[in-house]
Amino acid sequence: MREDIPEWLGKPPRRGTAEWDRWLAQWRRYAKEALRDAAADDPEYDFGLLTPEERWRVNLRQEILRRIAEGRAGSPAPLDVRRRITDIAHAAVVAWQVGRSTRHPPDDERYLEAEAWVTDRSNPKRRRIAHAVRYGFLAGLGGEPCSPLWNAPDYVSAYEAAWESGIDLAIENDPRG
Repeated sequence: MREDIPEWLGKPPRRGTAEWDRWLAQWRRYAKEALRDAAADDPEYDFGLLTPEERWRVNLRQEILRRIAEGRAGSPAPLDVRRRITDIAHAAVVAWQVGRSTRHPPDDERYLEAEAWVTDRSNPKRRRIAHAVRYGFLAGLGGEPCSPLWNAPDYVSAYEAAWESGIDLAIENDPRG
């Protein structure tokens, strides 16, 4: 939870109560007007109550889910080299590879180009997130329970998003229907 909640608003009460609803309405009004925080209307970002690090993890999760779906749909790899390469952009390419591998063999030209791109821009944090995407998807696809290997927040976010995508695909293709 963010640290800059004004004192006059006080600490948030327990969620689900009438006090919470009143407090949240006041917070959202303040966040939209005074902080100009567009996330104040977005439940994905807990109505703007997330810290920058927590928002980053939400963005990572959304990007992984979107790129796995794009890879499965056959969209081109997100290899936009004009923009600054971020950890999320790196995870997006890995997620695209994971999605594409469900439809195409992993040795086609587009996949190999993406693999070279990922390898050239790798660092320890990006390798950890890539591991989470790949193994989270496989665990979901295999119907295994969601159990990330490491407890680093970025790893857990990436693993859970990929697992969710994998389990959805497993359910969609279950012959017992």
